[in-house]
Amino acid sequence: MLFFKPEFQNKQGEILNVVDANGKAVGYIAYLYKEDKELYIMGQLEEEGEKQNFIDITSHFIDGLKKAILGDGEKEPNIYIHLGGELMNLYKKDDGTE
Repeated sequence: MLFFKPEFQNKQGEILNVVDANGKAVGYIAYLYKEDKELYIMGQLEEEGEKQNFIDITSHFIDGLKKAILGDGEKEPNIYIHLGGELMNLYKKDDGTE
């Protein structure tokens, strides 16, 4: 099980550590946004065994950010999430579709 642990926050964004049940940091997620509704989300996961848990919590978190910051429009955030240096697709389903 993974949790978010806030590390830093200001008016334009936040950095959250991703920690396991023992409190060990296994990654992070950060977001920045501009007044003109540009949203950038970056993240890194180090523990490959936690990939699905990471996808579950971050995809719900990102969906909430999109609604809160970008509204219901068609604008999409810029998302860069990595697992051990390899880009992850958070919204890819098991059959390979998005």
